[in-house]
Amino acid sequence: ASQDMFLDKTATHSSVTTYYGETLQKSSDLKTNACCTAASPFPHIAEAIKKVHPDVISKYYGCGFCVPDEVEGMTILDLGCGAGRDVYIASQLVGPNGRVIGVDMTEEQLKVAKETQP
Repeated sequence: ASQDMFLDKTATHSSVTTYYGETLQKSSDLKTNACCTAASPFPHIAEAIKKVHPDVISKYYGCGFCVPDEVEGMTILDLGCGAGRDVYIASQLVGPNGRVIGVDMTEEQLKVAKETQP
């Protein structure tokens, strides 16, 4: 019975990879609205979003932009970055002396991020 408490990491990894890599092709394919933000972004974030490639925007499945104010010169790590929407926004905010690192386990998402690099 205690064995039931443990997840099958292989099955979970496969399920997540399939969902984010194959099932979802655009934001409207999401099967839930649990991670959809209803509020409009702050003006400086809205301006940054306008500079992000449309293919990246269409593959955004996140829960909003969760980066504090005043990050200029800092390093930001985005785990589960997907196609990179938040990475591209954050890169505009950290400026030339900062850096942003995006990590994702889904090759299809990373392919979009790499193909749309500014």
